[in-house]
Amino acid sequence: MLHFEILGFAQDDVAAYPLRLMAKRDVSAQLTTELNDATQRARKLVERTDGRVFTVRPNPLSWSAAECLSHLTLTGKAFVPVIQEAISKAKKRGPKPKRSPHVDVLGNVLRWLMEPPARTRFKTSAPFVPRAARPKFEAWAEFASLQSQLMYEALEANEVEFRAVRVVSIFDWRIHYTLYSAFRIIAAHERRHLWQAEKAVDEVMKRFTPAARPAGSSASLEELR
Repeated sequence: MLHFEILGFAQDDVAAYPLRLMAKRDVSAQLTTELNDATQRARKLVERTDGRVFTVRPNPLSWSAAECLSHLTLTGKAFVPVIQEAISKAKKRGPKPKRSPHVDVLGNVLRWLMEPPARTRFKTSAPFVPRAARPKFEAWAEFASLQSQLMYEALEANEVEFRAVRVVSIFDWRIHYTLYSAFRIIAAHERRHLWQAEKAVDEVMKRFTPAARPAGSSASLEELR
């Protein structure tokens, strides 16, 4: 057991080592966990937020929480067929030796830019701009359904070699990255806009708390109707 202790394992952990190694190599499980975390984060925001607050913009230039969620659904729906095509082509080419996946250089840069807090603003292209603020449960249902589809594709991708499959960016056809990078970018993009949605809710709520109102003002949530 001394060999394992030198590597940092206690004696009782030796039997669990193969399971930990398998979990580390289960890339699809890692990706679905990231996607599921975003799904649950969105669910908690929906459950704790008044429906009227959810659809109000904190200022004219910022999206409401509902718009943030709709934007994620629009971008996710655009990614699904691109990912499906990449996986289908990889399967037709036949199996390749599995290697530990990694985020490529471009994927790393894009993921870093996406992670909250927002480091820079991006101009959203027209197909991904929400057209209207959906009621919160409609926005949530669409997002949750999309997440289920992405998680299914992540499991399908377990049959291919993540590093050998290239994906074309839905935002710019000149940009390519690995399939693994695509999933990690999607997850980072979701965290970015869920963070934005949470801030939007907090900012709207501050406008309707007694401390935030001028003396004598009778503003309330009724103004959001």
